[in-house]
Formats: sequence, structure tokens, C-alpha cells
Amino acid sequence: MDNTGIDIERITEKLSLRREQILGFLKRLDDEAQELDTDSAQDIADRTVLSMSKESLFERTSQQRTVLRMVDGALRRISDGSFGVCTSCGDDISARRLEALPWTQYCLRCQEALEEEQRTSPSAASLLPTASLRTEAES
Repeated sequence: MDNTGIDIERITEKLSLRREQILGFLKRLDDEAQELDTDSAQDIADRTVLSMSKESLFERTSQQRTVLRMVDGALRRISDGSFGVCTSCGDDISARRLEALPWTQYCLRCQEALEEEQRTSPSAASLLPTASLRTEAES
């Protein structure tokens, strides 16, 4: 990797902090899900609201777990020395992109190609993570 100007120690701290934030958020979501399980829905409206709440929690949990996997992947790439190298084409990822999305595994060109493929092929969208996912805390 030839990304000069990248402070790997600072990026590692940033990724570690993000990891802890996500784990805390997942714990809160798990607690929320357990509360929903203990609530007893009496009528159809209550059951509908409960079902929608569980679906929302599942989606939020899934998104956070995806970001967590990407953060863990970035920490592994730092460890093995491949951080900052696009996992698709092997080119360097720009320092600016790494600063903004330190968990990214793709250069901008490959990320854009991936997103275009996901737009045109809905089945591909569920198979490949995108590096631009935001965490719930950012939203």
C-alpha cells in the first residue's frame, strides 16, 4: 500500500471505537427485542405493532452487524498489512476515502461499479456489502 498521509494508529483507534459503539448499540437492540418478546399482544392491532417493531429491530440489527463485519475486516487488513488496498482490483484506496470510511474495502471506482451492479441486479444487492453503510448513530 502506498497511501502516504494515513495515520494507521488513528484509523485503528477510530475503527476500534466504532466497533465498541456498534456492540453497545446491538446490546441495546437485543434488550429492546427481549422487551418486545415479554410483551403480550392482546388484539390484532397490538400483534401488528409488535410484528412491525420486531421487523424494524431485525433490520437495524442486520445493518449494524454488516457494518461490524466491515469494521472487523478493516482491523484484520490493518493487522495483515493489506489495509488501504482495494480487495477487488488491488489498487490503492485514496487516503481521503479511507479517512471518511475507514472500513471500506473498495476503491471508489470499484465501489461505484458494485453499486451499479446492485442497482441493475437486485439479487446481487444481498450478496455484497457496500462500504458506504452508515451506522444508526450517524443517522
